[in-house]
Amino acid sequence: MPEKLYPRSIDRLIANELLPAFPAIMVVGPRGCGKSTSMTQFADTVIDLSEPGTRLAASEDPDGILATSKGTVLVDEWQEVPEILGAIKRAVDGDRAGRVGRFIVTGSVRAAHQAATWPGTGRLIRVRMLGLTQAERERRDDYNPIDAIFEPGRQRFQQSEYRRNDYLSMIVAGRFPAVQKLRGRNRGRWFGAYVEQLIERDASQISGRTIAGTKLRAVLESSVARTGQELNKQATANDASVDFRTADAYLGLLEDLSVIARVPAWHTTRLHRLTRSPKIHVVDPGMAAHLLNVDDQTLGRDVALVGQLFETFVVSELLTYIETVAVNTALFHLRDRDGKEVDIVLERPGAIVGVEVKSSTSVDRGDARGLMWLRDRIGDTFRFGALLYSGGLPFEIDDRIWALPISTLWRPPSRQG
Repeated sequence: MPEKLYPRSIDRLIANELLPAFPAIMVVGPRGCGKSTSMTQFADTVIDLSEPGTRLAASEDPDGILATSKGTVLVDEWQEVPEILGAIKRAVDGDRAGRVGRFIVTGSVRAAHQAATWPGTGRLIRVRMLGLTQAERERRDDYNPIDAIFEPGRQRFQQSEYRRNDYLSMIVAGRFPAVQKLRGRNRGRWFGAYVEQLIERDASQISGRTIAGTKLRAVLESSVARTGQELNKQATANDASVDFRTADAYLGLLEDLSVIARVPAWHTTRLHRLTRSPKIHVVDPGMAAHLLNVDDQTLGRDVALVGQLFETFVVSELLTYIETVAVNTALFHLRDRDGKEVDIVLERPGAIVGVEVKSSTSVDRGDARGLMWLRDRIGDTFRFGALLYSGGLPFEIDDRIWALPISTLWRPPSRQG
């Protein structure tokens, strides 16, 4: 009997909100994150364009293959036959009944950057799927911590049984479903094969041109080493021994492949001297650990790197939850030219939550300086500040600022009576 699928929070969004409202949706994300497996459960017909026969049929008659497909149609690996998107556009535009839930498209994000030829504008609702959150690893999908921390007065935060070593193990394990049961050298082999596939095949397919694999890998390795830091394209170019234009192009390609994510800088007219550079994060911290050649024990002893990967771990959790929040929420970082910073800023209309991440097992007011600085300058707009750390006790540090176990991201607080 096949193992039960990991529950995915995005599944609830697709089933309850998107399919009942829109004719076509596109699910994008890194290769191997579970897009095809998860979306198959919603499909009556699957058109897998990675299969040679199906690919040939779709290339010769994309409109015909859609016309003969029944119910909700999953078009998997669309980038193998890009003209299939034009056929979906024509099918949606020609449907006078305006039926919803007709198409689910999975595959590359390449087309988002090809505005001149992109037929999906206004027809395909795009949603991002990343690797497993820790809640999904524990086979739960019914809690969104972002919604919870925007209503802190209604919560009673819980103690945590997790300790620093547990978090280190989670970081190096990665988020891809296929790697969850692998350990040691086999885990490393899987990540090695994954990176090789990205560089040798996927990158060229998405870019539409020949890619210098050694140069792309060097840019990737620089990005990994700088995860959790402000993006410096010239420094990346220097690290990788490539020119600036190549570094810039390859950074964009890695973003298209959903290997890295840029977290933009937050701005407000109420604060001055803020930097505008985005931060860069590797989407999967396990892949970062593999490329950095560290395991949980060596990572725990590297003072600088452990802080970077703890922050990347938290960001990778929150990027998934951004997709399923009850109220549209944007994720930023904040830093001013004097060095004051907040790792993560979550913004909703009229409300801000600040998040700091520490790998240590104990924290104090000094660790919350950035949160208190932000609170004091934006006043009532500051809803809450969370200092996430690897200790087990939640406690109030100052007005609207709490130290919380990192596991608050997947262990729901109880409601106040």
